[in-house]
Amino acid sequence: MTIRENPINLNNDKLTLPNSKSALRSNMGLTKEQILLKDLKIIAKEYLELEKLKKTFSKIILKNLDELDFSDFIKSPRFYIKEKFLKKSLLSSNLRGLNIVSVDGSSVTKKFMNADFSFLKGIAVKYYFKENHVANIEYFPDLSGFNNYFVQGDFFNRDESTVDAKVSMDMRYLEINLLNEMIKKSNDIDLIIIDGSIVIMPINLLFSKDPEISIKYDILLKEYHKLYSNCKEKGIILIGSIKDTRTSALSNLLCDSIQLLKPSYSKLSDFIKLNYREVIRYFSDIDLFNRILKKSERSCIFNCKREIDKIRDTGIKKEIPYYFPLSFYAFYLKTTIYDTPCRIEFFMDEKDSIEEASKKADLISSILLPISSLNEHYGLPIPQIEAHKRSVFKPNEVDLLLNNLIRILHMEGISLLEKRRNRRPF
Repeated sequence: MTIRENPINLNNDKLTLPNSKSALRSNMGLTKEQILLKDLKIIAKEYLELEKLKKTFSKIILKNLDELDFSDFIKSPRFYIKEKFLKKSLLSSNLRGLNIVSVDGSSVTKKFMNADFSFLKGIAVKYYFKENHVANIEYFPDLSGFNNYFVQGDFFNRDESTVDAKVSMDMRYLEINLLNEMIKKSNDIDLIIIDGSIVIMPINLLFSKDPEISIKYDILLKEYHKLYSNCKEKGIILIGSIKDTRTSALSNLLCDSIQLLKPSYSKLSDFIKLNYREVIRYFSDIDLFNRILKKSERSCIFNCKREIDKIRDTGIKKEIPYYFPLSFYAFYLKTTIYDTPCRIEFFMDEKDSIEEASKKADLISSILLPISSLNEHYGLPIPQIEAHKRSVFKPNEVDLLLNNLIRILHMEGISLLEKRRNRRPF
């Protein structure tokens, strides 16, 4: 049986959302033949109709770009889009003489009935660009770029989500600490790329009932604070490059902005005809801006990570303003023709103007474009790709470490009990 949360009907490019209960069938099961011959075709048809609507919506945005002017709103603290335009074109910088660093890590957790063992690995890579496509590469802390492993055991009886949160924080601490140590030993870093967000998430871990999680979170906050301070002191641009995200933050802000512009039958009428507030619910930011942006274009910048502001307002964690006296921004950058845009995050001092944030976004984009367009089908910065390749665990690496741990325990007559789902005899 197929249950669709929001089945759609299209009539002259207008979207209607019927009651989802009408999609339920009385029979609770179908044969494979019925699914192959009927159900899959229905789902495919719905998707094709939605795709047609999305294309129409994207064309309407491009047609009305000049009228989508947010100049009257961007000074308002509650309006989070911080440029008057929706997108702009950029030029690539000459990278000669720049030092660009990227860091990445990976972790594997092996879970048994009575213990959990985590294997972590982190590597930082530094590119010194002689020309845009010619660079010297160094690795930190291991010169070969492969051997910076950590292994740890967790013997407390915890649920899986808590174990995963703990390992995730350990992994992030490893990466941020690597950067701080690298900055301490180097005075020529111009830009740092973090794989993922530049803000510690998820915020809800601040309120964890597990004391070890709370302690680890506070330690990680301090390490992030040290990184922000180091970057500000040494003039290093710190960015987060997020390759995959399902967030709709900017899409929702765009929807709110269109509403503020008061579309009518004489202005922005195309949006009214299409019922834009319903249509935009089907878009992620990457999906929408992949259709809107061309190569070498970026979206407007917008305030992100507003959860930190909410926590600062509550006063529950009074040290948050000390750790984060910053404004965080994000934008989407399309670096190649055939790949989706990347979400790029950066920070500014709270006292900095919106104009300064806009100029910084242009500078970041101009640096990222020439190092992210070497493969038209994969638009991530080369240092980020290299850091990932060096840090990712290969299956035989974890097996080698785990098998030796098991062998040591076996010598003492101890066997690790695997979970039942991993040892079933069928």
